Amino acid sequence: MTDLARGARAWWIVGLLAALSALAGVFTLPPIDRDESRYAQATAQMLETGDFVEINYLDEPRNKKPVGIYWLQAAAVALTSDAGDRQIWAYRLPSVLGAILAALATFWAGQRLVGREAAFAGAALLATTVLLGIEGGIAKTDGVLAGVTTLAMAALANARSGDRPGWRTALLFWSAIGLGVLIKGPVTPMVAGVTALTLVVWERKIAWLKPVLVWWGPILAGLIVLPWLVSIQIATDGQFLRDALVGDLGPKLVSGHERHGGLPGYHLLVLPIVFFPATLFLIPGVGRVVAALRGHDNRMAGAARFLIAWAVPTWILFELLPTKLPHYVLPLYPALALAAGWGLVELGKAAHWQRWAGWALFAIGAGVFAIFLPYVFITYGNNASWDAIRLAQAGFEGGFQLGLDPYAAAWVFGSGALFLALSAATLTTDRLRPGALALVFAVLSGLGWHVAARSGAFAEAYAVRLADQVRAARAYSETITGLSPDEIVTASSYTEPSLAFSLGTDTVLGTAEEVLAFAEGRDEPTMLVLDLSRDAELRADLRTEARSVYELRLEMIATEWRPEFSSPVPQEPPWMAADRLRGERLAWMRELGACHHTLASGTNYARGTNTVLVILFTRCAPEDTANDPQD
Repeated sequence: MTDLARGARAWWIVGLLAALSALAGVFTLPPIDRDESRYAQATAQMLETGDFVEINYLDEPRNKKPVGIYWLQAAAVALTSDAGDRQIWAYRLPSVLGAILAALATFWAGQRLVGREAAFAGAALLATTVLLGIEGGIAKTDGVLAGVTTLAMAALANARSGDRPGWRTALLFWSAIGLGVLIKGPVTPMVAGVTALTLVVWERKIAWLKPVLVWWGPILAGLIVLPWLVSIQIATDGQFLRDALVGDLGPKLVSGHERHGGLPGYHLLVLPIVFFPATLFLIPGVGRVVAALRGHDNRMAGAARFLIAWAVPTWILFELLPTKLPHYVLPLYPALALAAGWGLVELGKAAHWQRWAGWALFAIGAGVFAIFLPYVFITYGNNASWDAIRLAQAGFEGGFQLGLDPYAAAWVFGSGALFLALSAATLTTDRLRPGALALVFAVLSGLGWHVAARSGAFAEAYAVRLADQVRAARAYSETITGLSPDEIVTASSYTEPSLAFSLGTDTVLGTAEEVLAFAEGRDEPTMLVLDLSRDAELRADLRTEARSVYELRLEMIATEWRPEFSSPVPQEPPWMAADRLRGERLAWMRELGACHHTLASGTNYARGTNTVLVILFTRCAPEDTANDPQD
């Protein structure tokens, strides 16, 4: 452990582990969260319009979170991609950097608290945890928030260390506070403030805060936040703060906002899953914290109090908060990781029951993932449904695949088996030879999960790629309508943010009735996307038509139809009857001028429902007028 934690190499190892965990799936996963697509779309609109003050999602203001994450994403896209390319990986890069910063800041803080070896172990475990890797790989606020909050806490730990911290400590602390506010409002100052207040009350000492209590600190934080805040208040006539505080933050404090509720104890219940693999050493680590409080070493007792003040009071606040999501407590995970690292380096002092409890928590996480990974792939690895099959029989092109891709299946099950092997090796090594080797296998288990899940099962789950399927269908626009995919206007009753991000800002979203009315009023080529799962009448009509066509074709095959020339009445072949029936039932498609129809099939991951999208191209002969959605 001493060799691993020595010199600059330790910093590189911690940073690399965090980067590998966060990057797993960054380039292969579609947008997997509604908020991720909203953030990315709002950022794309900033780049398209050049307005970096107001935050808009399509034609609506998005007055929920401050502008910091949008600026970071805009910079990342400007440096590596282009807003028109709609490459989600570029918008995820700030989160990757946030995860790296969180791991490195944990290492710095830990050296001031629990020693270099325990700090290295804790930072390495944090870098590969399930939750930090996930949040570090999607285009939201929480990866960056974890980074700047941990930096603020590391500066606070450095101020407390008594090693005569200079003005740079205060500079880092207040810069992190200001950036945290610009990223996600009050979370960073709340975590730092609650920690400091708890320690002052507990120890009845405030002198240790002197290095960061400088007169220019709040001014620096204000200079980071206030210019934009004043600008957005002016631009929105004061609406931003009203919407952010009353419309977004307020409901989270009084109820389970947006159906994200949970009873107290929720975060503790999911800890064995989202804190994997660090759970292996968490209980022994808690044991070391408690022992340090009872011991006679004032320095280690002070470190134990700091970790408790960092994690426990704010954790209780989040448990009492009616709205709950796993990532809410992510800024507190570095404290738990340092406790776990402390438990690892002093594992010989842990009680036997603590070792067993750690093995049990680790085994629970590994077991859940061992079942969950193949379940996700088998369930969502193909997107065939009866509705899609019947529509295909009725003449709708493509849109689904039967069976699982054998190469994808080999990748998923192979990486899943590797994850299980690493987990078993971790438990065996920790049992027989605890120490650095157990840390190595635990870290590899965490990385194995990210590869198996985010680069494997989730990335290969074809059924959740509905937006990608629609974009692929739009790629044929030039062949069908003469307009390039970027020029044709799309109107959709499938209103998921992932579709808006994939297709672009000019996408028109609404109900099926609104989409059809929009198309009827246009003379220019238009692509329509109709979500059958949200329109029971349209779904029933199309299913009835598809079933009738399908049954007639089966009848043709079963009876081996032969015309009877002696019959005085001309006989109609079943396939002609099928075409006639299709034409009668889908007369509304003719009225729209539909010239091509296809389908996309899959699962709406946000709603958990099977979804079939009917995709129509209308008015296929382009006019001379511009193809503007406002026409």
